[in-house]
Amino acid sequence: MDGRRRRDLKETFDLGLGFIGFFAVAFVAITLYLEITKRDALISALTALVLLLFELGLWLLRRSVLNRPDRPDGS
Repeated sequence: MDGRRRRDLKETFDLGLGFIGFFAVAFVAITLYLEITKRDALISALTALVLLLFELGLWLLRRSVLNRPDRPDGS
């Protein structure tokens, strides 16, 4: 993988992490609001959990993809 392609891949992962991370934080805030106002917060809490797990998986995938050694023969 050349330097430009690696940079583009890193930027794509970072964009995805930021997008999913924004909604994860938003759903955590919504869950806290619903808990404080004593409304049903189960759906928003589960949504926040799924988004946080997806964020962790995407972050681990980013690390494994970017830490692969480059092969000069292009394979």
